[in-house]
Amino acid sequence: MEKQLSNPFQIILDKLGSIEEKLQAIKNEPEEKLKKKYYTIKEASQILKLDYQTVRSHILKGNLKAEKIGRFYRIQHFDLMNALNDVKSLKYKR
Repeated sequence: MEKQLSNPFQIILDKLGSIEEKLQAIKNEPEEKLKKKYYTIKEASQILKLDYQTVRSHILKGNLKAEKIGRFYRIQHFDLMNALNDVKSLKYKR
């Protein structure tokens, strides 16, 4: 005798749940890579369309978060994107 399932679509629902988990993992993968991405001041100044010295002074003032590695500053991707959202305030903030 074959065992009857209470819901004939349960197998399909289980597989869809599995596919959904895999798609979510693929969607989050670029975010994980970007968490590890750092920019130099020169790269950040090109992205923000600001002068090198302007970006450096905002880092020194604390307006732009950066980590000092040795003698050099590195800006994390998400910190730079947050600054990019506030570019106008960065340009005109004194």
